[in-house]
Amino acid sequence: MKKLLSTTLAVVLSMTAFAQTNFRNITVDEAIELSKKENKLIFIDFYTDWCGPCKMMAKNVFPQKHVGDYFNANFICLKLNAEKEGKDAASEFKVNAYPTFIVIDSNRKVLMNIKGSMQADDFVRKVKNELNPDMSPEKMKERYDNGERTPELVDGYALYTLQSGKEDEGMKIIGDYFNSLDDKQKRSAENFFIYKKYTTDANSPAAEYLFANFSKFDRNIRSDAAETARRLYHSEILKYLSGHIFVTKMYNPQAYEKLRQDIQDAGFDKVYPYQPVFGLIECYAKGDYNAYLDLLESTGDELAKTDFNLILLNLNRLIPVKSDEALKTRTSEYIRSVLHKLEPNTITLIGRVLTSIETE
Repeated sequence: MKKLLSTTLAVVLSMTAFAQTNFRNITVDEAIELSKKENKLIFIDFYTDWCGPCKMMAKNVFPQKHVGDYFNANFICLKLNAEKEGKDAASEFKVNAYPTFIVIDSNRKVLMNIKGSMQADDFVRKVKNELNPDMSPEKMKERYDNGERTPELVDGYALYTLQSGKEDEGMKIIGDYFNSLDDKQKRSAENFFIYKKYTTDANSPAAEYLFANFSKFDRNIRSDAAETARRLYHSEILKYLSGHIFVTKMYNPQAYEKLRQDIQDAGFDKVYPYQPVFGLIECYAKGDYNAYLDLLESTGDELAKTDFNLILLNLNRLIPVKSDEALKTRTSEYIRSVLHKLEPNTITLIGRVLTSIETE
């Protein structure tokens, strides 16, 4: 039995290791020799110890199975600290931002140079596009101008345009493509990138279509469609919860009631703690700040952690303490009473809010 368990554990561990990106502990010169033998290009992740986005990629992207499968199959992968063992290589390849990801061939020619962090799917797609001659910026523009409108081209060209700082142009590419689709195409898996990557405005045509039809999307993406719709609804709710809608004088009772009703009709209040959120928003809209603090004290533990933290981080603008010393004292005391519930990095941010309130 012990032998069976140890064998099973070994298999599981080997599967886990294979599922991750295999960064080899070798030099660039050694990687070049291996690339000739294995007929692969060389992928190098240049990072530093202090780089936050580098740590995000290492923790959230490279361990994912589909990321590892792609990079292990196509590259000799290296991870080099640009300020330590990779300093000479960083100088050779003119790396001056972190993270920087490059691909070189066995002649040390740089074939790809990508800077910055991104989500796993976007990163893999970006690497593939950079190495595909048909997806070069010049070629994508030529294909697009000639009338080609495949999902892959539209996604790649829009992403390139947005990353080049041309936001209006990039979103027009997506909007024009969305408007050209029929209902079946709008609900297909190959076009789901429209909603997942480019739909951020809950009042946009794509968002409105998603809200009305997410239960009709292709079966294999239906749960993703529902989650994307929930995310968009929640982003709208956060505008109320943070006080943004109220501070900017954009609060409209009818618009809020419709948003709440839509969330309830979709059933999202059954899978997310929306009831205390609705209660706080509606209480705040009445303008009684002491009643709002009463409700926050009694229902705060029912809120999702991110929602609770958002409120705390905005209490200095949610509660007008400048002209009310008693309200100022109460707000300050409330924040201090919940500090023990927060994570260290959140406490640091809340400390600034507390200082802002107490020195008002």
